[in-house]
Amino acid sequence: MKENKKPDIKKDNRKLLIIACIISIMFVAGIPLTIFGATKSITIVMVLGIAFLVIGFYGTPIIWIAYGSNRTLKRVVDAVLEENLTTNEEIASQLQMREREVKTHLTKAINKKYITGFLYDGKTLSANEKVSVKKTKILQNKCVNCGGTLIETANGYECEYCGSKFDKNI
Repeated sequence: MKENKKPDIKKDNRKLLIIACIISIMFVAGIPLTIFGATKSITIVMVLGIAFLVIGFYGTPIIWIAYGSNRTLKRVVDAVLEENLTTNEEIASQLQMREREVKTHLTKAINKKYITGFLYDGKTLSANEKVSVKKTKILQNKCVNCGGTLIETANGYECEYCGSKFDKNI
């Protein structure tokens, strides 16, 4: 069974940085490879050099722009999670950005699940107070999380020790 892991913006930034560096190096390496392959009549080296040049020429600016955009996205995520800023106005003021840019970045961060546990109305983030009921099979009236005894409630069952809630219809 595959485990659902929360996306990590730091890892995504690191991946983009590594790819950007590799493509930049490919661009620079493509010049001598092309020249060497052409002068020594080594077709495969020349073709490889041309491929590096083309990938580097078109890919380098694109990947560096994506990396820069993701760095800005990380800064917005940090403003929410570490600095506890919750409105577009506060974040825009802190980061010296326009409010509509902040809105775009917040929406993207929520869609990519870099920010979870908040409700966003387009202007303000607020804590999501809704608690979901776990849909887990109940075996022998024991809590699957801690092993405690379950108490029957109107909506299902609740563990008397850890407070986990379970749906009655399972």
